Amino acid sequence: MSALRFERSAERALAAAVDGGARDAELYFHHGAELTVRVFAGEVESLTAAEARGAGLRVFVDSRMGFAYTSDLTEDGVRQLVAGALDACRYTEPDEHVGLSDLAPDGEIPGLAAADFDAMPVDARVAMALELDAAVGRQHADVRRAAGTVYGDERGRTELHTTRGVRAGFDATAAYAFTEAIAARGDEMQSGHSFTYGRSASSLDIGACAAEAAERAAALLGAERAPSRTTTVLFEPWAAASLIGTLGSSLSAEAVQKGRSLLAGRLGEAVAASCVTLVDDGRLLEGMASGPWDGEGVPTQRTEVIAGGVLRSYLHNTYTARRDGRAVSTGNAARTSYRSTPELAPTNMFLVPGDRSHRELIVAMGDGVLVSDVHGLHTVNPVTGEFSVGINGHLICAGERGTPIREMTVAGTLLELLARIEGLGSDLRFMFAAGFVGAPSVLVRELAVSGG
Repeated sequence: MSALRFERSAERALAAAVDGGARDAELYFHHGAELTVRVFAGEVESLTAAEARGAGLRVFVDSRMGFAYTSDLTEDGVRQLVAGALDACRYTEPDEHVGLSDLAPDGEIPGLAAADFDAMPVDARVAMALELDAAVGRQHADVRRAAGTVYGDERGRTELHTTRGVRAGFDATAAYAFTEAIAARGDEMQSGHSFTYGRSASSLDIGACAAEAAERAAALLGAERAPSRTTTVLFEPWAAASLIGTLGSSLSAEAVQKGRSLLAGRLGEAVAASCVTLVDDGRLLEGMASGPWDGEGVPTQRTEVIAGGVLRSYLHNTYTARRDGRAVSTGNAARTSYRSTPELAPTNMFLVPGDRSHRELIVAMGDGVLVSDVHGLHTVNPVTGEFSVGINGHLICAGERGTPIREMTVAGTLLELLARIEGLGSDLRFMFAAGFVGAPSVLVRELAVSGG
């Protein structure tokens, strides 16, 4: 474990909390530095460098939790932090399930922080964003510019200190770049996006990102509405990941316990086709939501929430596990910052890929619809699973990609979609959604596609 930075502040705060009447207390520290570069029309539109550090304190008194946070880590700031958390206990209701976890951090995940993260100076990272923006217009005759390009990176240090003896910390880095290409032919314009990510700027593939965005935009030129039909649908990886990401709320034990999940009461039942295995893995090295422990210090893990089509587990934090009475935390307590208490969220959630290529799935479907993008995901009902989302893509005729389509919708329920999956590609891709979500190409039979 790397040397602790905030131990002195933590010791003062924990001792003061106990002296003030707390049965248990926990300090969560985060120190982060971010760089964001936005490029438009070949010029740097904005460059933002921000750094923030602070601590969130939870105290527990007579089955009540109090919380306060501060960015002032001086002695006076820590004293006010403790007083604020203890005072907050007076306004919360007693709850027998609140409290620190009985589990403790266990080990590290080598490689979460890139050794070369600081090797590339800021001006070189700005140049990378400018190059990505310019490269988009060199990829295809019908693509002349990008609608916008963003480069971003972050280095973060997280520590946890508790009255139960936890003293743990880890570092993590991340870098990404995103661009949206504009293709034009006559009066028609279409867009396509791509992004690249890694632990540092050196791991980004700017050329591939530009080429993919341009190809996706150009491929939609000439798109039209097609007649409505019930047909086989092949979701490309990012489109599939977008839909899979909406399952995250239904896999939350908190949503289950509140009756807000379409998977409530379904443990041990088949909820998907037998080829479907859905995993949440907080220790995935390439996962941008990975860490050795969660927002409560519980070791992260690989959880097969659906295995062979059968629902095996919900995602738990300490509170939901205690409320359940039979479960244990799956390491899914999430904190958006030191300003928040632990909530519950997926980490790196993904459909385990199959062994068929994207091309093989297209040939297998024969006739149908290829979906490259979905939009309107906010309309998915987390309780019933009903969805009707907009799509772009192509018609597939006799195993070949045909006419591009736009302004169409695909509708159904998430459970119907899971049950009708009949093929999974080998082309797993991840995207930033609710956490970090991945999927391969997904072939689904008999979905309703509506158009003109």
